[in-house]
Amino acid sequence: MTALMHTNLIAAVLVLGVCGSAHATSAVSFEAEGYLLDILVGNDSRPAVAGLSFAAPGSVRSTEIPLRHLSIDAFDAGQKILLLRFMNPADPALPKDFVLAVRNDVGVLKIEGKSISGRFSWGM
Repeated sequence: MTALMHTNLIAAVLVLGVCGSAHATSAVSFEAEGYLLDILVGNDSRPAVAGLSFAAPGSVRSTEIPLRHLSIDAFDAGQKILLLRFMNPADPALPKDFVLAVRNDVGVLKIEGKSISGRFSWGM
């Protein structure tokens, strides 16, 4: 097990432990050009983002993104659509602002003036 995988597993367990009303049931992920976003999906009456970890190219470990700084504009697992935005509250420990837009199995990560296309896995 790589260090990044181990860190992601620990992060997922921590998110599971602190999730209030959403029960984590599955995960989805985006991967491209060294970026990795793992999204923990909870399910009360419908799927919802319950946690997000972010790893940048060359990083050894992922960073947990505080949900209070995320905006989920669209999330429909049936139609395979996701649009989420992260706004950094001027915290140097967190990544720069980014947007992830997904349709079907393709995602586009917009960060630091770049648009990066990659594979999105709906592992639900």
